[in-house]
Amino acid sequence: MHGHPRHPRRLDVPATIAVVLLLALVAAASVRAGAAQVQQSPPSLPDRVSVMRYHFLEASDIHEAVIRGDLAGARAPAEALARMAVPRDTLTAAVPFVMGISAAAGRVREAKDLTEAASATALVLRQCGECHQALRVRPTPSVVRRPDVGGLVGHMLEHQRALDALLQGLIIPSATEWRAGADRLKVAPLHPTTLPSDPKWTAFRKQADARLHQITDRAQRAENPLMRGAVYADLLTTCAECHSLHSTLWGPRRPN
Repeated sequence: MHGHPRHPRRLDVPATIAVVLLLALVAAASVRAGAAQVQQSPPSLPDRVSVMRYHFLEASDIHEAVIRGDLAGARAPAEALARMAVPRDTLTAAVPFVMGISAAAGRVREAKDLTEAASATALVLRQCGECHQALRVRPTPSVVRRPDVGGLVGHMLEHQRALDALLQGLIIPSATEWRAGADRLKVAPLHPTTLPSDPKWTAFRKQADARLHQITDRAQRAENPLMRGAVYADLLTTCAECHSLHSTLWGPRRPN
């Protein structure tokens, strides 16, 4: 690894990403091999888990920034992830995926717009899922509980629930979670009265909401990691473009 984390990392990253990746890293230390299914335990497991924890934190920061529509905010964690060396004692089968994650992070760093950044971010996440599948690791994520409210906030929370499930489907990977997320995208369209009163952007906001629901059909037909990664990239782009329009009225706030 090149250096150490830039600063103490907060622990309020999305629970789905945090638990899925951390459990996967620990589980990967016990991969079944050969007919006798002998367990392998890399000798430097604590060091490797520590490094990979930093790895997942950077990926999570990229994901959060892109969803916010914060292209500048995605570049620092993308730079750190792109420069990160393959950890010691990484299982041979995992090496191509770890290198692929770093390469995709480099694409986030160099992205000229949110569409490019979203595509590269989805590739980072897809590589995580394909690595888990190659190692026959199946993490068990925590349940993310979100309040049930109405109006614009409730609508956005339902979108977030959908993306939580789609994200699990992509990085566990899990066809069941992916289908659950696609079904959750079928929430009713926003009523004009629930939109923030900003005439300059209201029309675009409505178009973005409609576009998000149009992606539902593609999500339900996506049957492999490549198709799911493309759908998730389009979802990230749609969310990011909308959130970036008017950060004081809608969209997640940039953390302090």
